[in-house]
Amino acid sequence: MLFGVFLFTAPNNSFAEKVLVVDPGHGGRYGGTCGFSGNTTGICEKDVNLQVALKLREVLKNSDITVHLTRTKDVHFSPYLQNAGGDMDLRMKNANGFVRGNNDNSLFVSIHHNAAASPYVTGLETYYYDGKNHYSKQYPPDPMQLQYLNESKRFAEEVHPRLVSNLKRPDRKIHNHMSFYVLRNAQMPAILVELGFMTNKQEESLIKSASYQQKAAEAIAEGVKQYFKVFEVYSVETDKKLGTFESKDAALAFANKQTQVVRVFDKDKQTDIYITNNFEVYHKSTGLLGKFATAESAISYAKKWKNTRVTSVENDWTIWSNYVTADYELYVGNNLQDRYFDYSYALAQASNKTNARIVKKSTGDVLWSNQPNQKVTRTITTNRISGKDRVLTAVAISKQLYPNGFPANKENKTVILATAHDFADALSAGPLAKVYDKAPILLTRKDKLDTDVKEELIRLGAKKVVILGGKEAVSVQVQDTLKKLNLETTRIEGKTRYDTNQAIIKQLGNVNGVFVASGTSFADALSVAPIAAKEGWAIALSKRDDLTKQTAQLLNGKDVALVGGTAVLSTELEKQVKAQGVTKFIRLSGETRYDTLASVLWYFKDSLASTTINLATGVNYPDALTASPLSIGTNAPLILINGDIPKSIESFLLEYKSINQIDQINVIGGTGAVETTVIESIKNVVR
Repeated sequence: MLFGVFLFTAPNNSFAEKVLVVDPGHGGRYGGTCGFSGNTTGICEKDVNLQVALKLREVLKNSDITVHLTRTKDVHFSPYLQNAGGDMDLRMKNANGFVRGNNDNSLFVSIHHNAAASPYVTGLETYYYDGKNHYSKQYPPDPMQLQYLNESKRFAEEVHPRLVSNLKRPDRKIHNHMSFYVLRNAQMPAILVELGFMTNKQEESLIKSASYQQKAAEAIAEGVKQYFKVFEVYSVETDKKLGTFESKDAALAFANKQTQVVRVFDKDKQTDIYITNNFEVYHKSTGLLGKFATAESAISYAKKWKNTRVTSVENDWTIWSNYVTADYELYVGNNLQDRYFDYSYALAQASNKTNARIVKKSTGDVLWSNQPNQKVTRTITTNRISGKDRVLTAVAISKQLYPNGFPANKENKTVILATAHDFADALSAGPLAKVYDKAPILLTRKDKLDTDVKEELIRLGAKKVVILGGKEAVSVQVQDTLKKLNLETTRIEGKTRYDTNQAIIKQLGNVNGVFVASGTSFADALSVAPIAAKEGWAIALSKRDDLTKQTAQLLNGKDVALVGGTAVLSTELEKQVKAQGVTKFIRLSGETRYDTLASVLWYFKDSLASTTINLATGVNYPDALTASPLSIGTNAPLILINGDIPKSIESFLLEYKSINQIDQINVIGGTGAVETTVIESIKNVVR
């Protein structure tokens, strides 16, 4: 029979994912029934409830299910039974506290033993709450329990037959007609078990035995374990459960029939095993618009927008678009089979056929063929520019820029020299390279000029070296070495990175605009360096929240672009920038550094027109820094990547290649910086 109890210990919210809350009914002043002999022996319901609960915890001790007991001793919490602050109320607050935030993966079982007016009544009963058919205004449920009505029923159906089988007592069935307080206020699937009648002499004797209690505990434990052995299907968008299935195959079959994106959750292993996010819709500049289970639903949604494309998640192919041209034609013999938006998709289809070729419709070029006597007429060249380290990679870029050294008629034979070990001083060097007529940017260690750098200065026929940063960045010893090579040296420096940045900007003269970028993160500033050099813009480094006095003076009457989100350049800084009398303002940003780069590329796309793309890693600064001069004069975009091609960058390249025929990709850095597989992916995008 049910009364109230509360554990005096506070709940611990750091639970495992699968949780069982065991409630030994009654306790303290609430003894429950004392049955046939309890008034003589002193053993009443509250005592045997606790014994079963403790044994249940022990049975599950080595499982992956965490067990909490609402009480572990013969205690009550409140002298009042129900209502706010009563024993029942506090019991359930405690029980629910154990599972807060993990309710879907938790269970509640309240353990009781029964009583009847007749000494002949025996058997087992299990209860769950049915708020649908037995709702009562007098006994309102916790709203959260209403979410678990089906799960509570399933829990009862797993436990009750096992109790009957283990305990060999009469089956008094599963019931849902009692609105017990603990059941209707549990914020998780919940059942209440009555493990026999203590008012029956024979059954009471069994109930008090350790073997009977152990069998009861084992039956409940098996029911709990079996409850979790299901597969649940959830809507990804709403996180609403759509169905529960006993087999994985049934769950997967159901999931694949859904038109919305769903996930299949293995409740026993507590992990998602499948997601039907088969297709995604992307806007070319604003990014992901939605995820869909079928191509049809994705395309239908994409058609509602301009400048969209649909990609296959499994293969990463663009299967439909209203801004990318279906430019790849697959022929078998002389018969056109199909047209594709994505070269990789076309290649996958062509590879399974004989006597096939892929033709780029817009140019007529043959891009791939296994037809006899049909040659490929267009390829993209990969030019990897790298050295063993960042210093030698910078030297390799210099040789790419000037394979025969500086031309004899080049008036400005200048090289920019920056530290190889701190990005701050050199972040704004891109525009400076243009001032010195596409000057190479070389790197040095603090106290020693590498032999390879010396030899490159000599090979170039350099006359002057501009050193960026103070003596802590590039030492006096390095400067003296340069002088011994009969090179004129000048140092651009300041007390801080921001002062050095302002000193660099002064060398640029009157600029057309200003990029304001973070002085503590390299990627954003480097992403705009080639564009800044071409457009005659400065790159001003800034703290997150404070605009320096020098930068404020620079912005007046200029177009200004903040590069990066509010995490690196705050809304307060944005207000300060706008207050400086700027002629035009925009913030170019995205969720990641690559999305920010894409935002920059889209905004300045009309300034970028080249048959070449420069590619560098986005996780370290030296390669991208020294690559900046490669883009000066060629208008080639500098693409920063890490691993797979970000969708935002891919979206830009898909449109860019439709306007500019890409013949060459300059890859800055070794295979550790930019992997060959990524280069091939880029080539397939722009082919």
